[in-house]
Amino acid sequence: MAKFKSTKKESKKILPSFQKPKCLKKLEWFDPFHYVDLFVMPRVKKVTDSELVEGAVNIVFALVFAGLLYFILGLAFGTTSPLVIVYSESMEDSFYRGDVMGLTGSNNNMDFGDEIILNENIRQVPVEKYLTAEYFSESSSIVTKLIFNDGQEVIPDTAGSVVVYPSYPYGLPIIHRSIVKIVANDGNFILTKGDNKKTNFTFDQDCGKIDILRSKSAKPCITFFAIPQEDVQGVAFFRVPVVGCVKLWLVDDLVSLISTRRLPRDFKGIC
Repeated sequence: MAKFKSTKKESKKILPSFQKPKCLKKLEWFDPFHYVDLFVMPRVKKVTDSELVEGAVNIVFALVFAGLLYFILGLAFGTTSPLVIVYSESMEDSFYRGDVMGLTGSNNNMDFGDEIILNENIRQVPVEKYLTAEYFSESSSIVTKLIFNDGQEVIPDTAGSVVVYPSYPYGLPIIHRSIVKIVANDGNFILTKGDNKKTNFTFDQDCGKIDILRSKSAKPCITFFAIPQEDVQGVAFFRVPVVGCVKLWLVDDLVSLISTRRLPRDFKGIC
């Protein structure tokens, strides 16, 4: 019977490799549990064999490292909100529910869409006071035309930056595309819109007839006013697909299931 002798070198050729892809190995540095495994757990295991203690330490230090990592990313990217999770379908097909977006701080050199100069003050002035919107069908899609009171017109496209801003009056973070930049007497402002032409054919500030005292509008809208550029919390510059689904499953979807006994309207696929 022939004997087979395998060297380490030969073994590497024979056995398949199960190493992580390079892209996944890079992503693990964004995982707070990775730092716990590297720096904390080896020391904990030296002093205790309790799985309960190890589990508690794992969670506590993961939260600590997550907060520290978020703070460092904020400093590096120049924004207090370096990462956000997409939680609706309003930006499809550009990105999807559960995607994690990396944000950087905004500046005047960024592309916020076509620039309009208005010789008036518009801060906290309802958009309907200085422009009207027309919508028409073209090549099976809805096209938006903005007509300003002074005669300027613009048909926005999807070339502008994707931004995160707080909606009025609730302050909820909205991640939508900037379609127009307005240079007014009292500052620089942007108008925004979701990319999804089926659910977001109107732009965010198109609220119809506004009763400003009751904060009501003739149709659903996100905010009454153009967004001051200094209020932009960040501009999207990279995307990690699907990763944010875990948070949506455990928080947003769970709340929806408990309160309404059904998943959110825009839930589909795995997220």
